[in-house]
Amino acid sequence: MGSAIRTLFTVEEANQVLPLVRSIVRDVVDDFRHLRNAGRERRALEVETAGSRRAEQHIETLKDKVSEFSARIEGYLRELSDLGLEVRDLELGLVDFPSLIDGEPAYLSWRLGEERVSWWHPADKGFSDRAPVPEPSLHLPPKLS
Repeated sequence: MGSAIRTLFTVEEANQVLPLVRSIVRDVVDDFRHLRNAGRERRALEVETAGSRRAEQHIETLKDKVSEFSARIEGYLRELSDLGLEVRDLELGLVDFPSLIDGEPAYLSWRLGEERVSWWHPADKGFSDRAPVPEPSLHLPPKLS
């Protein structure tokens, strides 16, 4: 299988697409919270109320909700992937934009609640290694087509 061509983002490009990304990520975080809660409730009911007809019906309803939220989240993740982004944490709404910082592979890092894309980390590191984007990288030359 060949390697896919990756989109690389400048800080400006990441911030231009951020309103759309923010909207999708907000939905992902909300639906993930609902999915997790419905799954917990379903498991608790399965353990506590084995054999109750009413509980069985509620468990089936919760299973349907879990399936619905899972399908919606998969759709959102596909949208973000199609934009060239990588979702790192569904609970926090953490998204990475592939980039180059000082000529090295890196990710511009954004988390739901942050106003702008202004953090980065090396490609081989993660969220805990985030640092403010260095000033020269704020104005990278245009990408070659």
